[in-house]
Order: sequence, then C-alpha cells, then structure tokens
Amino acid sequence: MELHHYRFCGPQGAVFSSPRSFLDLALTPRPGQPRGEFGAAAGAPARALGPIIFIPAGANLHTCWGEGEQTSVCCGFDGSGLDAENMALTGHMLEAALDVRSQAVGQALRRIAEEIALPGFCSEMLAQAIWTQATIELHRYLHGATAPESHAVAGLSRAQIKRIDECVRQPGKPPAVAVLAAECGLSTRHFFRLFKATTGQTLTGYVTDRKIERARQLLRPGGPPIKVIAWECGFQSAAAFSAAFRKVEGLTPRQFREALAH
Repeated sequence: MELHHYRFCGPQGAVFSSPRSFLDLALTPRPGQPRGEFGAAAGAPARALGPIIFIPAGANLHTCWGEGEQTSVCCGFDGSGLDAENMALTGHMLEAALDVRSQAVGQALRRIAEEIALPGFCSEMLAQAIWTQATIELHRYLHGATAPESHAVAGLSRAQIKRIDECVRQPGKPPAVAVLAAECGLSTRHFFRLFKATTGQTLTGYVTDRKIERARQLLRPGGPPIKVIAWECGFQSAAAFSAAFRKVEGLTPRQFREALAH
C-alpha cells in the first residue's frame, strides 16, 4: 500500500503489467484524457480510465494520458484473495475494471490513503482490515458487472451515460431529472429504470458520487476556497457541503485538504 505523486512532462503512453494484481485510485484527476485497453490492441487505447482502476496479475494494460501531476494510492494483492480468479475474468469484467464505479471500494482506498498519510495507533492493522473489505467489495463489483449485450437490451448506451456525466459535472446545481431524461430521449419513468439497470445505482446516489468526486479534485492544496467548491459541486451552502463530504469521507473538506498537503 503506497501513496505516489507523479509529474508528467508532455503526453504519455505505456504498457503496464505486473506479476500481482493491484488497485489504483487517483486522489487527484488523471491528467489529460486518460484511456486504456487490456491486451495488445492496435492503435490508441479505446476506453476512458476512471478514478479507480483494477489491473489483474499478468494482464497488459495499454494506456495513454496527458501532461500534468497526479497523486494516487496503489494497493497490490499479496497472492491470496482474488488473484486465483483474475485469470478467468471475462471481457466485460475487464472493461469494468478500467472504471471501478464502486463507492465502497473508493471509500476503502481513501481511508487507506489517510492512514498512510497520517498514521496513528495500529495504522498497519487497520489498513489491512480495510483492505480486506476493499477486496471483497471489488470481487462483488466485478462479478456483478453487466455484459455489454445486456446494456443494449435494457440499459443506457455509452453515449447517454457520457452525456449524463457531462451534465452532472457542470458547476452549480445539478440538472433536474426531467432534463437528464430529455438528454437521453426518454420519459422520466423509463429513464429511472434504465439508469438503475445500467449503473446499479439510484440517480441520487450517482449524482452524490460525482459531486464528491469533483470536490476531492478541487480540494487539492492551493485549490479554490471551500465556499467556492461547495457552489461548484452544487451544494446550497458550505455547511451542507461539509456534512455531505464528511458522511462519505469521514473527514471535513478542510481536514481532507490538510491531509493531502501532508
């Protein structure tokens, strides 16, 4: 379990491979428009990388990203747990591994990062316990991933999900449900059903995750004042933002920023 800070000069590209599996959470935004693809795919990597990625043991991940800086927490498996099953991951599970949209996995990795940055009593023991939880949640997430062909029948398309993300990530108050449904060309009721079938989340939970994700990015040292971040992330007040952030992270926005600074 390690914290890493990278500084990239110019566009980057690489093939990552490891004898053991590992999880990587970008605590700050991945520079540029990071993309990746497992296997020796021809041309540029095709899929967008999320804040959390899982790389199975022995897999070749072809990636490209942009210039900038990034802080990540990286945790490797010790040869037990998921490793024996990783070789049997199907195509859609590998696709899901490039953007692990599990709030439980994200919370566990951020808690581990906090213990690394600010160790306390029995930090190593606590981090190992949290890592066990993250391993179980990752297993459930990957084995519950929906095959692409199911998406085509009873879910939203990639283009629709991308458009929803773009709308939700705009500064200020989140768009109304009717607006998001209209963007997808659906009735509100049908939109709700397909959204849950595709993401496994309620719309409220999904929007909250995106708000908190955006807040983490803006809370980097030297970033905007917390009141400004509260507005940009769609909260009515700094107090409401602080309460929501603490519920997810276990820290206030100010404490989170101070932890990153150290």
